Amino acid sequence: MYDVITIGDAMKDIFVFPSIDEMEKPIEGGKISPKDKDASRHTKFLVFGYGDKITISDIHYDVGGTACNVAAGLAKLGLKTSIITTLGKDNEAQEILEKLRRVGVNTSNIKINKEKKTSFSVIISYKGERSILVFHSFGPEDFIIPKELETGWIYLGPVGEGYKSLYSKITSSAAEKNIKVALNPGAVQIHDGLISFGGLLRVTKILFVNKEEGQKLAGISGVSTPREIIEKLLAAGPEIVVITDGKEGAYAATEEEFFKVGAYPANKVESTGAGDAFASAFLFGIIKDEKIFDCLKWGVVNSASAIEKYGAQEGLLGITTIKRRAKEHKWPADTLRFS
Repeated sequence: MYDVITIGDAMKDIFVFPSIDEMEKPIEGGKISPKDKDASRHTKFLVFGYGDKITISDIHYDVGGTACNVAAGLAKLGLKTSIITTLGKDNEAQEILEKLRRVGVNTSNIKINKEKKTSFSVIISYKGERSILVFHSFGPEDFIIPKELETGWIYLGPVGEGYKSLYSKITSSAAEKNIKVALNPGAVQIHDGLISFGGLLRVTKILFVNKEEGQKLAGISGVSTPREIIEKLLAAGPEIVVITDGKEGAYAATEEEFFKVGAYPANKVESTGAGDAFASAFLFGIIKDEKIFDCLKWGVVNSASAIEKYGAQEGLLGITTIKRRAKEHKWPADTLRFS
């Protein structure tokens, strides 16, 4: 019996760090100095010429994918965790399997497809933010759910087109076996809207989205508050809605309570995996019957640690460190709200 089984992608991540001079141009022209602090003069685009050779200042290899990251995060926190995913028969798959096993994730539910390559992403990292080129080798139909699904929780990460059959199977399994569901929808599901989830949201315990995703999923146009977004999403069925909002922190609510916590300070190196680290710690807290307010604190602490390292899993913390940092930090009064 597992505490949590995650479902979704596991992939090889390749981080590249382009030269600042060759990738960004001021709006009015000219050359950028790496020490230039006037970010308002620059576009939000990374620019390179067709056919150009771009200098890379560094490169880093890791493993990733939301389901993979969350499984690793939960295992590091001490939960019995497994992952349902599919890999190719290649060196990249072996690296993923070895890393998951090292952190304590059970890999018996991972399928190997001899005909395809393992999924991978190329992450262009710039000033702590990233643009990602993704190759999805496997779709929702490749994530095979065992007939005997013995777990207390399912964490379902983003999946691609053709997801409705998988959603239906998870909905049935959750209802029949009283399995709790934590859901982190992807771009495809958010684009399709709330109606596309079928009955899944009605059996979902926790819905994780960032603010932009939440607003799109709720179908709210114009300026909106996290509370407005959460209220719309709660009406669709989940018991708890969690919204992450970068430097503004994170929000969580049930029909009775609304909470906010500010971000935890960090020396940001690279942001990939921040949301997965947050979800791991928050979900762990809920499983352990902690107060939602404390779960939020744990989430932002783990997320802050994740962005201080290259890769999505290198900065993941154990529960002792998370608790200590959350307790010792002097949370500013204006970042803590609840009602």
